Amino acid sequence: MTIVIAMTQDRPAGHFMKAEHFALFDDDGQALAQFANPRVTEGCGAKNALIAMLKANQVTRVVTRHIGENALAGLLDAGLHVYQLTNGRLNPTQWLSPAYWQPLTDASQGRPALQQMKQQQQQQQPQQRKAACHSGRGRGCGAQGSGLGGQHRGCGKRQGKGGHASGQGCGCHE
Repeated sequence: MTIVIAMTQDRPAGHFMKAEHFALFDDDGQALAQFANPRVTEGCGAKNALIAMLKANQVTRVVTRHIGENALAGLLDAGLHVYQLTNGRLNPTQWLSPAYWQPLTDASQGRPALQQMKQQQQQQQPQQRKAACHSGRGRGCGAQGSGLGGQHRGCGKRQGKGGHASGQGCGCHE
């Protein structure tokens, strides 16, 4: 069995995919090898390249401080056992001791993916703005019967060329 620890300089990395390199150890704690994080050269395909590299080096256990949901899901799907260090201030012999590892068995135990959180927020914001501007009558922006040049009740913008009456919307939903 081979253990890999995500490293930055001479300490376990704060986050798995942001590690500078990965250190391989055998069960006795002997260092076997070290390889650079493929994130630097692979870009978007880094997770798959990393998993392939771990498999090629016969890694069975991954030890990290923190890991994202997507990376954790990929490692678990690849059949690897993933563990989180219980403390970031351990000495090197403790890094390799299962007594200081907490098993991660489900992707939801990883940190939420920031990109997905941003996308969800962006999707919710237009809906929130739209809800604030639209009236209950379905004509949008509270502009019922106010005509060209009228004041929008919800967003405070005036209608006019390119406004609600033109069919292009008032622009407050963009």
